[in-house]
Amino acid sequence: MDFATIGGLVFSIVAIAVGAVLEHVVFSSLLGESAFLTVVGGTIGATAMSHTMHELKNLPRAFGMALKPPKLDYHGMIEYLVGLAEKARRQGLLALQEDAEKATHPLVKRGLTLAVDGSDPEAVAEILESMSDMEAEEVVHASAVFDTAGGYSPTLGIMGTVMGLITVMGQLDKPETLGPAIAVAFLATLYGVAFANLLFLPLGAKVKAAVKEQSKFNEMLMLGVTGLQSGENPRNLREKLSVFAPHGAKSKGKGKAPKEGAAQVAEEGT
Repeated sequence: MDFATIGGLVFSIVAIAVGAVLEHVVFSSLLGESAFLTVVGGTIGATAMSHTMHELKNLPRAFGMALKPPKLDYHGMIEYLVGLAEKARRQGLLALQEDAEKATHPLVKRGLTLAVDGSDPEAVAEILESMSDMEAEEVVHASAVFDTAGGYSPTLGIMGTVMGLITVMGQLDKPETLGPAIAVAFLATLYGVAFANLLFLPLGAKVKAAVKEQSKFNEMLMLGVTGLQSGENPRNLREKLSVFAPHGAKSKGKGKAPKEGAAQVAEEGT
């Protein structure tokens, strides 16, 4: 579970709650079933109308990436790819047949298989790039659902408030009820803005950040596979791949012999 996502949400709620206490807000006055139903139900309906079923089906995957971004072991994968490059230089690309069969990361598996089969390096690069782009595109489209919900939510909140105010205008002959009725009417606006800015939009941004990091990791994989296929010097290949590793990141392998299994943590995000 990603601490930043959960911690940020909790911190925001606590900060708002403390502010409400300082303003002597009665929390029971912030509960309104009709306002909640208008905002949440209306937002779900409008968002569903704005997207295809395929995008909606990928929503759980995008939500999972927001709560638990993929753990990408850059250094572990670098060691693994450099180890394959050394093996390929010593024994030839055909010696990687078994490694290709055992590979767990889709891009690595496909790239090694194509390399062993003697495919053109440029064709391998294009295929792997297409795989990476398609993977990112599916998740980005799913994350757009959060952005859409974040756009509709405040609008539905205003709609709920207008509905409440219409009711209030019909009770002008009862001045004693106007205050509470107006307060209830504005609950819808509060819910709409809160859901958009504390939930939908942050989740969309978090998913996009995770996809961007995954695409960066995939770019490193593609460079590694095409590099070992072209017979690049393992030392030079290591230098090229190390550029992608975040500063301060440490390998999960802790210096042990590179194994593809140690790098399969990257697959959790695919």
